[in-house]
Amino acid sequence: MTMNRLETIYQVAYLTGGPDRVTDTAVAEALERKAVRLDKSGVLHRSSAKPADPFVLAVVETLPKVRIARVREALRESEPMRSLRAELLTGGLLVPAIHWRRVRRRGSWASKAGGQALSLAREDPGLVTGVRGAVALGGLDAHPDRRSVRLLTLAPPAGARTRVAISSPDDGLTDVTDCSPG
Repeated sequence: MTMNRLETIYQVAYLTGGPDRVTDTAVAEALERKAVRLDKSGVLHRSSAKPADPFVLAVVETLPKVRIARVREALRESEPMRSLRAELLTGGLLVPAIHWRRVRRRGSWASKAGGQALSLAREDPGLVTGVRGAVALGGLDAHPDRRSVRLLTLAPPAGARTRVAISSPDDGLTDVTDCSPG
């Protein structure tokens, strides 16, 4: 059964930029709701706020003190992300794993139907709004707070070694995870 319409900002984010875009959108939402705070070195810290949004809650549960790269790593296989991925696959909006290489070159995870639903969502003022809408569509660089963008995109400390892990979750999509410190 093909979905005609996107219902959540996380569906928009996934079809626009995959799991990492979903995480970036959730982090933007968490910052806006003050469920997390960002220190001057780019590290996210938990606050006392109790979020109801499952993605924001997943972000908060990765803390007390990590950079966004660690949050992305933790959320890639979180329950909310697996559910979102399955929903989009079932709805015919996500490209199946067998087309993964072509998808990565094209830069979009959306199927043809997903692209159409995404076009409609971009025009929906009730769905794509505020900071989270900007980040869902344009990534962290679209976040209006330039200080937050700078802090969230800080490189790991000098001398840190880069490590990468490649995994294949149950849905068959290949994930490449930065396991570098920071």
